[in-house]
Amino acid sequence: MGKSWRLPMNGEELHYGVAALPELYEEWSATGMVANIGTKIVEVAYGKLVLEATLTAEAHGFPTPRGPIVHGGAIATIADEALGSVAFTHAEEGETTVTADLRVDFLRPAKPGRLVARATVRHRTKRLAFCETTVEQADGQIVAEARAVIAYVTA
Repeated sequence: MGKSWRLPMNGEELHYGVAALPELYEEWSATGMVANIGTKIVEVAYGKLVLEATLTAEAHGFPTPRGPIVHGGAIATIADEALGSVAFTHAEEGETTVTADLRVDFLRPAKPGRLVARATVRHRTKRLAFCETTVEQADGQIVAEARAVIAYVTA
């Protein structure tokens, strides 16, 4: 394990990626797709992450005869953000993460509202992380499952 940080309150050691992610994510989330989707990190630990976003039918979905649903691209974006971010918890100083491969399985339509992604790192090699996530409605109903191979690149 590379550089780590200690929390001042209890002396708990934090891996670089866990310590750096909240501040970096705030910067990343101010522009582009992340700003449009509005994802926010709720919980972060080494190899685990919970991310959420509140999506609207007007901005992220479309009407159907049974009511509005969220566009699959918005759900895939939430999954990709969670997967790349959870992989970053394993990053060493000077590394960033990029998605090399992404697979999303849509299990059911998502209704507009709060969606929660729960992501984990399954395995890390020197240059790759193998990660998975679920995307759930606020009530816990899973609407999508995703897996990704995330590459570590030096900045």
